[in-house]
Amino acid sequence: MPNRMDSMIARGTGTAKAVKARLRGLVGVFETLAEQHGEIGALLKRVNNDPAKRAALWPTIRQELISHEQAELREVYPVLRALAATRTLAERHDAEATELSILIDRIHQTDVVAAVWGPLFERLTSMVEHHVQEEEHDIFPKAQDAIGVDRARELEPRLLAVKQQIAATV
Repeated sequence: MPNRMDSMIARGTGTAKAVKARLRGLVGVFETLAEQHGEIGALLKRVNNDPAKRAALWPTIRQELISHEQAELREVYPVLRALAATRTLAERHDAEATELSILIDRIHQTDVVAAVWGPLFERLTSMVEHHVQEEEHDIFPKAQDAIGVDRARELEPRLLAVKQQIAATV
C-alpha cells in the first residue's frame, strides 16, 4: 500500500497529466485516462527509483494497471472498434493490452526479492510508457475526433464505475 507521500506524488502527477491532456483538447474519458496514466506512471517511477518500495507498491500498481486496462477494454475500445476510422487503433491496443496482462501476471507470480523481478518490472515500465505515449498522442486524439466530445464525456462515468468494480476484485 502506498504511503501518504507516494499517494500525493501519484495524484499530483495524475492531475498534471490531466491538465496537459485538456490543453491538447482531450476531454471526458480521454482526459480521465490520461490522469490515470500519470498516477500509475508516478508509482512505477517510485519503485524504479527505490526497490525497497516493491512490496508496498506492487499490489497497488497491479490493481491500477489491471482495472485501468480492463475498464478501457470494456467501455472505450468497443466504441472505437465499431468505427472504421478507429478500428485498427482498437485492434492494436487489444494486442498490447494482452502482452501487458501477461507481463503483469508474470511479475505477480515472482517474488519481489528475486533477481528477475527488477528486470521484469523495468520491462513493464517501458511497455506502459510506450502504451501511454501511443494512446495519449495518437489514439486518444483520433478517437475523440471520431466519437465526438459529447460521447467522450458520456463514456467517462461508465469507465470510472467499471474501473472501480474491477479494482474491488483484483
